[in-house]
Amino acid sequence: MNSAERIYEQIMTLNQAEGYKGSSQERLLRYCSEVLGAVERLHVDFKEKHDRRNGQLEDDDKKNLAKAVSGFANSSGGILVWGIKDKTMSPKPVTQIEEFVQSMLELAPHLTDPIVQGIDGNWIAAEDQRGFGIIFIPESFLPPHRVVLNHGQVKNHYYVRSGSSFIIPTHTQLEDMFGRRPKPSLSLSIRTVFYSQQGQNRLVNVIVGIENKGRGTAKSPFLAVNIHSPYEINRYGIDGNGGFGLEKIASASDSKETKYGASANVVIHPGVVHDIVLIRVPVNVMRPREFTPDLVIDYRIAAEGILPIEGQKVVRGFEFWAVLE
Repeated sequence: MNSAERIYEQIMTLNQAEGYKGSSQERLLRYCSEVLGAVERLHVDFKEKHDRRNGQLEDDDKKNLAKAVSGFANSSGGILVWGIKDKTMSPKPVTQIEEFVQSMLELAPHLTDPIVQGIDGNWIAAEDQRGFGIIFIPESFLPPHRVVLNHGQVKNHYYVRSGSSFIIPTHTQLEDMFGRRPKPSLSLSIRTVFYSQQGQNRLVNVIVGIENKGRGTAKSPFLAVNIHSPYEINRYGIDGNGGFGLEKIASASDSKETKYGASANVVIHPGVVHDIVLIRVPVNVMRPREFTPDLVIDYRIAAEGILPIEGQKVVRGFEFWAVLE
């Protein structure tokens, strides 16, 4: 999960009252003014709607949306927050916010060439049936994206994010984007299959690997995992003969991680899952489902030219029973 995705996920949790103080509006304003720092502001842009009394898209709204779609997609992704005044962080919520957000999501695919995939959006509720629009624009694997909106100030321009603004890139920056290769997008892959019966236990194999959901090839893949007790990596590997999907890398004796990596001649092509390790889970069918322990995996994924992606995957114990049915 990159910075833009993380910020969008955090903002959307502000709609949930549990564990938070104040109204949704107060939580959003507090987050934007107190949590977002200079680094995060690279991924967040604040805009006021031209006419806050209705949810219709005006020309200025379309222009601002087009610049953000092009600029964030050509950079490292970001979030467009509608209804907050930049600099002062004062609230300017929008009436008919649901209609406004829906209109932006419908228009977004038609604003650039090529289309930016994966744009998402929602809103944070305010008082009097108003709210704040939240539009997520991911980093694109196929930049640059040119604005095609028929608006004199932005049509046929490319934009990039620079600090807290959108600017027209230099000739050199454009050359770099046109020459940029499609990027891989790596994530942890987990699949479960029934293995065998052993007394009261049904053995389920959990195969852990790396999936490439991007459009570029991942070279020299790397995976580090920490499997929480009571489970562990099967020492016989994924083939039953001690073979793993990547070569095991030596770790310090006090390290909880088990690391696997490869040289540049090992790649993961787009749309491919590369299996690496196997975990064998015994399911005692004589005991209730809730007695089957959860499988918890801390992981780090990387490849050549890609910063490590860290996370934790939890497979609930009762989910293993679905494999047996």
